[in-house]
Amino acid sequence: MFKQHVFLAAMALGLLTQGDLRADSFRVRPYLQNPAKDAMTIRWLSEDETPGELMVETPDGLKRFVSQPTKADSLAYSPFAEEPGGPHPGLPWIHRIRVTGLKLGTRYSYQVTQGADRRSGTFQTAPDRDHPVRFMVYSDPETEPESTSSPPVDWPVNSRSNRPTDILKYVTDQTTGYRQNIQIMAARNPDLILVTGDLVETGGEQRDWDEFWRHNAGDYGAIASNVPLIPAIGNHENFAGPGGGYSAEGANFATDKFLTYFEAPSNQATNSKHTGRYYRIDYGPISIITLDSSDGLPHKSAADTNHNLEGSNAPDFNPGSEQYRWLEQQLAETQKTSRFTFVQFHHTMYGSGPHSIPFGNEKFSGQAGIPMRVLEPLFFRYGVDVVFSGHDEMLERSQTNGVETLTDGTSRPHTIHFYDVGIGGDGLRGPSVGFDNPHRKFLAHEDAPESWNGRQLISGGKHYGHLEVNVAPDSNGRWQVELSPVQIFPLLNPEGNVTGWERRVYDDVVRITSND
Repeated sequence: MFKQHVFLAAMALGLLTQGDLRADSFRVRPYLQNPAKDAMTIRWLSEDETPGELMVETPDGLKRFVSQPTKADSLAYSPFAEEPGGPHPGLPWIHRIRVTGLKLGTRYSYQVTQGADRRSGTFQTAPDRDHPVRFMVYSDPETEPESTSSPPVDWPVNSRSNRPTDILKYVTDQTTGYRQNIQIMAARNPDLILVTGDLVETGGEQRDWDEFWRHNAGDYGAIASNVPLIPAIGNHENFAGPGGGYSAEGANFATDKFLTYFEAPSNQATNSKHTGRYYRIDYGPISIITLDSSDGLPHKSAADTNHNLEGSNAPDFNPGSEQYRWLEQQLAETQKTSRFTFVQFHHTMYGSGPHSIPFGNEKFSGQAGIPMRVLEPLFFRYGVDVVFSGHDEMLERSQTNGVETLTDGTSRPHTIHFYDVGIGGDGLRGPSVGFDNPHRKFLAHEDAPESWNGRQLISGGKHYGHLEVNVAPDSNGRWQVELSPVQIFPLLNPEGNVTGWERRVYDDVVRITSND
């Protein structure tokens, strides 16, 4: 934690004054974005236009920054239909400070003062490629205020379960599930957190975004104050809600909120509306490429991931598109410079859920992830190791085998692992009936059967959770990725009431060794 005496000394030197400490609170507490080897962005939102102050403790002394807030016009409440829960507050003010000139792989303490409120945290710059890294991945928290007051979600029964027949709902509500998930992630001290889309239930409803930040930089927790969030856009970020739906106008209004909150390295897009929608982050031995899978062209074809959306600012991802050409360039570079390459986007390529039913089938959802398979040849050619997605709201791992083309023109066999990590905090779906994923290697719903003693769950089952990814040398000095699917297991008493939570790992830990 930041040393409070430093701030008292700063006041004594006149850097801070009592006039600066007015009672102007944070709307969103400080959170980290866009990590680099020598820089980090710290952002926050305030209730009014009062400048805030950032203090960063460095080996060379205390550095002071004063923010220049701008009114966050894009964070208005829905213009299409009145959002429940009013009266709503006015527009907040957003603060952004890019701290540069930092040292490689170094942890810094900081504190932000906004009015009479002070919040502290730490951040670490990206390390060199010989430094171990730990990051978490999850999808589909789909936050909304109703997650607390609504009944828990349906909890499909595994065919091998001995669960009491009257337990049809999950043991807790979505707000609690997501909150516990974040707490367990925070306890593991990750370097990064990837969120592969559907951060909120309705991208056009501001109250759902307010709920997201309540978990990540607010009253429920502040993991984003210490760990950078690396998000992808999901279909729910394109959904404006009542009155706006998936119209072009509605989707643009909704995704502007996403783009206001998050900051990413430039993708050099020729269309400014595509800035921040897809990007690459290099962090130590790894590269993370984030894509926008919101909408494919032609509309309502087998190449389209959203048959309900047409004409929005979403970039196409199919061959010939600018995003596709950008992706190939990034993959060619990371194949040379990174020990491991990870790709994330929302619509899962291989799955067992409702969004993995093919185009033309009567049960086709209109939002299948199957069109994203058009990118698989690139993934093989340039040696992508793992693809992270969500959308089907399952914990599922699939695997395909192909050939990587090396930079010297030779080739070698290559395996790609595909994850649906849609267990962040929303639905707990079972697989679709009558459809199969031939590439599936693990599905929590099927491969972790529940074991009950009366109304007390002993083990197994599909639960809220995430994927923990550790990248480090093994005992022989060879670099390795270890992927551990984590469940936030509810501890129940004999009456079936939740008494606590425990981190458990499903029996599907995967290890990938570098071919360097």
